[in-house]
Amino acid sequence: MKKTIGVILRENTSEYKGIPLYSCRRDVIQYLKRYDVNIIGIPIVFENEEEFDKIKEIIDFCDGIISPGGSKIYDIDYQIIKYLHEIDKPTLGICLGMQIMGKLFNGKVRTVIEDGTHCSEEEYVHQVVIKKDSLLYKIMREEIIRVNSRHMRQIPYTNLDCVAYSEDNVLEAIEDKNKKFFMGIQWHPESLMEDTYSRRLFDYFIKIL
Repeated sequence: MKKTIGVILRENTSEYKGIPLYSCRRDVIQYLKRYDVNIIGIPIVFENEEEFDKIKEIIDFCDGIISPGGSKIYDIDYQIIKYLHEIDKPTLGICLGMQIMGKLFNGKVRTVIEDGTHCSEEEYVHQVVIKKDSLLYKIMREEIIRVNSRHMRQIPYTNLDCVAYSEDNVLEAIEDKNKKFFMGIQWHPESLMEDTYSRRLFDYFIKIL
């Protein structure tokens, strides 16, 4: 039976007449389409207090959840991530998704480096050094990898396991070693379609569903 992955869709506005949309970056879906899985978009009304009860059934139906990038954190983001952690549903947070995870567990979101070294459209921007006692290291099988980077904020600390840093000491990956798969990464592996380490990460995530 095919596994089902839920992708959180964030509010957006189209360039055409400012029409409001629910969306995520296209490359998230494109990357997942490499696998024999079902993909469900989960649209969220972020400022509706009752919204979580409406989407809980969809979350329960999914075998794993991806919380992708975005620009703003809402209260329902914390509700979703808290619930996923409690029920041990495999969860991958990307960029803003990682920041939500980190902040939920006693973290803070702060402005990142302002010289543009962590916000670039280049394919590879900087190195990430991975701790050897982490699940991320088990997946990547390397201590140092190169990644892309498109963020203006960072999580300087959190109660989750901090398992990877850039060479300028920006936290790049977090996880909970007591869960099946509860991981946040600051870069965008979905945009590195031919990258070996992106493939290893998604391969592992799909495998454990």
